[in-house]
Amino acid sequence: MFNEKEIPVNDFVSAISYAIDLSAPSLNNHHQRVAYISWKIAREMGLSDTMTQDILLAAKVHDIGAFSSKELTKMQAFETDDISMDSHALLGYKLLNGFEPLSMPALLIRHHHAHYDRYNSNIPLGSYVIFLADRVAVLFERNREILSHSPEIIAKITDKRELFHPIVFNAFERLSTREFFWVEAFSPILCASEVNKANYSTKYIDMDTFYCYARLLAQIIDFRSRFTATHSSGVAAVASDLTRIAGFSERESYLMMITGFLHDLGKLTVPSDILEKNGVLNAEEFNAIRKHTYYTYTILNSIQGMEYIAKIAAYHHERKNGHGYPFHIKAEEFSTMAQIMAVADVLTALSEDRPYRAGMNKEQTLKVLFEMTEKGAIDKSIVKMASDEFTHINAARIEAQKKALVDYKSFYSLNGADEGADANKVKVARRKRRIRAEKPLSKVG
Repeated sequence: MFNEKEIPVNDFVSAISYAIDLSAPSLNNHHQRVAYISWKIAREMGLSDTMTQDILLAAKVHDIGAFSSKELTKMQAFETDDISMDSHALLGYKLLNGFEPLSMPALLIRHHHAHYDRYNSNIPLGSYVIFLADRVAVLFERNREILSHSPEIIAKITDKRELFHPIVFNAFERLSTREFFWVEAFSPILCASEVNKANYSTKYIDMDTFYCYARLLAQIIDFRSRFTATHSSGVAAVASDLTRIAGFSERESYLMMITGFLHDLGKLTVPSDILEKNGVLNAEEFNAIRKHTYYTYTILNSIQGMEYIAKIAAYHHERKNGHGYPFHIKAEEFSTMAQIMAVADVLTALSEDRPYRAGMNKEQTLKVLFEMTEKGAIDKSIVKMASDEFTHINAARIEAQKKALVDYKSFYSLNGADEGADANKVKVARRKRRIRAEKPLSKVG
């Protein structure tokens, strides 16, 4: 059974980091690599354990605001400016800032593409650390031998040293002379092993914080497409209601709502153009979709204490007759809660609008559900409960999805206003830098 006291915050961040890198294979473990380089630079600078921990957590998810694999891949170009990269940094900040355990890392993410400005005291030092680490990481070429390749990376960073905070650059410069740094940084196995040795906070989360985390992940999953913007919220509402109707406790009903938010976590691996396709998926596209449940299981199962939830969330496409996916589990392995989640997912998917069809009405939805019970795919008693309480359950789904849609629209509309205001501030700062360029530097700070 699930015990929230067993779940450390850093495991949550690692799970998100893993999911982001899965969304674009070309990233080649980019977030893990940036986390390692940032950690080593922070240690070389002699920063406090608390600051180092915040930098490491932020580095692991620094590109969380980039919702498409195309955007993530674009950011791998070394030659960028801090204005063009500002949008995803702002979105990442907005996603994480409301989640209290990550409020400070959120601030570091907000400015992680900021060029060094000695006159701007609002940029956290940790943001400058992540910026340099990120630029080092994007210069890596996977087919090159790293010790032969590292002098070119050093030369490129040195050529652009005016972009980086002097203290951060000096720390990197010292590190760059040590072969172990390059070997570890550009080996996925070694850098992951070293990062896991870092001094993490031992803070654990309670159930309410877990709920906030799950909603955060649901937004990361669903906000990638206007057609998936409310799906997880709908499944969460239906699963929670069905659990309560089935006679489970309020705590278990609350847990099922949280699990509903997480059930499609693996869809981060699915390209947005497939999610938004206005038509029938071809075989290759459908197979890309089919893999998402496996990734949901793998990501959640990697979090200490989440093994139970991983099975409920990831089994939503399993079937009692063994014809589901991805594990083709036997009926005795299909817990009641997992079967409730499977019904909740089907009911929500049928009832909501999709890019290729309008949502079905009550009669159509229940017809499909009962046909599935006749084939032995889903549990008839759960479908019967859904049928008896359909009006209430569907009203809860509609209300939850309306709220999620408001959040989705607000998230992007506010971004436009904030982004423009921040971009203007950057332009003003640049003009000031040009005016002051000839002034001597009195001190580094």
